[in-house]
Amino acid sequence: MSTPPAVSASALSAPGQLLQRYGLDSLHEHQVLVINSSDAAGAALPQVCSWNLHFGYHQLWQASGKQSHFTARTPDYAATAAIIYVPKEKPLLAMLLAAVAKLLPVGAPVWLVGEKRSGIKSVAKQLSNAFAGAQKLTDGNHCSLFATEVVAQAPAWSLDDYASWVQYQHPLTDTLLELCTFPGVFAHESVDSGSHYLLRHLPVPRASSRVLDFACGAGVLGACLQQQQPQLQVTYVDVSALALAATEATLTRNKLATDGDSTTVMAADKLDAKLGKFDFIVSHPPFHTGVATDYRIGQQFLRQAREHLTAQGELWLVANKFLPWPELIEQSFGHCERIANDNRYAVYRAQAKAPARSKGRRKA
Repeated sequence: MSTPPAVSASALSAPGQLLQRYGLDSLHEHQVLVINSSDAAGAALPQVCSWNLHFGYHQLWQASGKQSHFTARTPDYAATAAIIYVPKEKPLLAMLLAAVAKLLPVGAPVWLVGEKRSGIKSVAKQLSNAFAGAQKLTDGNHCSLFATEVVAQAPAWSLDDYASWVQYQHPLTDTLLELCTFPGVFAHESVDSGSHYLLRHLPVPRASSRVLDFACGAGVLGACLQQQQPQLQVTYVDVSALALAATEATLTRNKLATDGDSTTVMAADKLDAKLGKFDFIVSHPPFHTGVATDYRIGQQFLRQAREHLTAQGELWLVANKFLPWPELIEQSFGHCERIANDNRYAVYRAQAKAPARSKGRRKA
């Protein structure tokens, strides 16, 4: 069997570059499951499948022509080896390792690669009794690559076993929301303080309004609005398979997902034309991908948001005050109104049709 060409190093993350430099030859006879990858370095393997938790990276794998699964649950693939890109969240790594111990046969090699700032140096301490001790294969690019193998197959694995439930009290109405979170979801086991601050100022849209919760995480913004106004049509969008699974569980637990026409949960890393237009867009836009600061999703979202609002539509978002979102909102909308701020966050509002009195100016 001929070996596919290696992926260009310029298209690889630092862990992917380390994998490519070390070489994947010893895994060529295996059916390899590449997990949580931030690039398509493993696509050079002849028998390979990707299990991606990030929709953007899932699309990279699809573009490579290799099999890829975007799911929070284990994929249907008969793997005999695995490569795990180590996430920064230790609970997420523990969850993925437990899944690997269930999916792979005893004796299957498992490689773990990651940046040193993501905690790769302590990975040996995180291996359960299902794995042999970790052996370091190489270092480079501020990353490390370790190898272990499965020594005892786990009896079962279920995503539901990793759900954490948070009771969240709305800051204005005192209504209780049961919120599901999974390892790897933003603000795991809590509600992030930025979303809480936005909910202190967020008005409730009129009945039958179309609402978009962009970068929804566990779905707290949209779900709180649906609790207050059940007639809303809410679309939840996130790049994370785990976030979307948490949102679906949140909606089901709170009986907010009873009508498929009124509630949509979907994967996306940008505002696609097929989404249509909304009367209300709410968001706490991300500015990290993994351990890296990454403004791209937030920047693209703010450049496109106005195109996805109805004539009387409004954008409401919260952000850390140091982020350059107000300037981008002004560029896109012609104005940006600061509704509130404290020592950490600011709440911004913009209308599809700029009010004449505020056009071109940012309200202090």
